[in-house]
Amino acid sequence: MKKNVVESDTLDGILDQVWRMLRRGVTHSHDPFHYPVLGTMGENGFSMRTVILTQFSLPDRVLVCHTDSRAPKVKEIEDCSDVSWLFYHPKKQVQLRISGKASLHTDDKFADDQWAGSKMTSRLNYCATQPPGTPVDSSMSGLPDFLLNKIPTVLNTEKGRKYFMAIAGMIQSIDWLELRMVGNRRALFTWDDEDSLSVTWIIP
Repeated sequence: MKKNVVESDTLDGILDQVWRMLRRGVTHSHDPFHYPVLGTMGENGFSMRTVILTQFSLPDRVLVCHTDSRAPKVKEIEDCSDVSWLFYHPKKQVQLRISGKASLHTDDKFADDQWAGSKMTSRLNYCATQPPGTPVDSSMSGLPDFLLNKIPTVLNTEKGRKYFMAIAGMIQSIDWLELRMVGNRRALFTWDDEDSLSVTWIIP
């Protein structure tokens, strides 16, 4: 407990804590950081949706999530690669607002590796016969009949590979906020084009 207090009192310690929380968000499905909100800019303004954090890597500072290549957010990222990620941990009362550029991956090694590491149940998300957002007459998953109410296998979920896409977001800034009864605290971490880091405390 004492170690955590010391770390949160220094900017270097806070950044180390952020990296650990992001790593845990990838590996622990019940961790709040496993489900960040991804924000994009489209023709009709800002769009936000909850995604699953599937990978976080250092030192390149990349966050990864997956999507159906037919989803509206793909076109939004193609038109504007600036994205934002929102993380909130209710127990620690820590919020992260992360911004940076995103890249899309479908037919490259990065996408192949992401697909190979995905679970069979996750692959079902890309097997829908119609694109996400398609209006339908009643509640339905959009999955073809041969996949409904069955245990997914490698063979039958492989059909979803053509619609699978990985989104890789480079972290260019982190706005860290800690909520406290005795006064909130906030810090800003920013990397320039040469990957030089600038850090500062800011007023919440």
